[in-house]
Amino acid sequence: MEVSTEILYNNNNNHITSNENNKKDENWVKIDQSETPNKFIQYVDEASKQDQIIAHTRYSTRQLYLQPGQKVMDCGCGAGKDLGRLESMVEGNGIVVGMDISREMVECAKSRMSHLPNVKIFIGDASRIPIDDNYFDAIRCERLLQHVINPDLVISEMTRVIKSGGRIVITDADWSSTSVSIPKNIEEINKKILNDVVFNAHPTIGLHLRGRMAKNPELENLEIFAQCLYTDSLAMADEFVWLGERGKMACAQKLITEDEYNFWRETLEKMDEEGSFVFTMNIFTVSASKK
Repeated sequence: MEVSTEILYNNNNNHITSNENNKKDENWVKIDQSETPNKFIQYVDEASKQDQIIAHTRYSTRQLYLQPGQKVMDCGCGAGKDLGRLESMVEGNGIVVGMDISREMVECAKSRMSHLPNVKIFIGDASRIPIDDNYFDAIRCERLLQHVINPDLVISEMTRVIKSGGRIVITDADWSSTSVSIPKNIEEINKKILNDVVFNAHPTIGLHLRGRMAKNPELENLEIFAQCLYTDSLAMADEFVWLGERGKMACAQKLITEDEYNFWRETLEKMDEEGSFVFTMNIFTVSASKK
């Protein structure tokens, strides 16, 4: 068999972990050490209920070109939000595999997918996928590459495990495209908060995703789809794109003072009350076939 039954079917497996060259992934491993790991799962769940995210995910899964009986992998599957959709596409005689580096995420996904025997989920590192070459018909990841230290290695690994003619579909955000309809008197503060705060490994990965995939000599027929996510609600921007949290990070990273943060925040709250607040950010999906 091309896939180790020990790895694929023993969902308590714990020997696939982040390595020394993938230390940025420890940000997600820390979910397991958090006192409130469920808040991360809840965040992903709530974000995934937004109409704009739903529409983008539907597009990305359609680009897999799945047929009944095929095998597909969701790399960095989180709490399994898309595994049920993938299972409905390959049906009962197909195989869906989910992998994530977080034990808490994997345990949640396993619980949610327990009624689907053809959905297999395990702990693993996207930079060294424990699957044989040319096994899957398709593979995807969503908002994963922004967190890993070597996106090109992950793209290479995802390509390795799909068959010739197989599909790879990757979705990620361009956090540098974040824009808020602010007045001129807080432009400099806003710029530091949105552009200079460090909170993931590759904040612009969405914008450069096509270029990175084009560098892989095994991929062809690349297609790109871009979407502008937007909201006119400050509460929504705080909850789903961490706007307020990014302001606090700017203080912690000494990019702005506490007084500057308070002035920025008060301005946004006033704009929200007046109905003039608008937030936007771009997200990209790039799909390709393996030669």
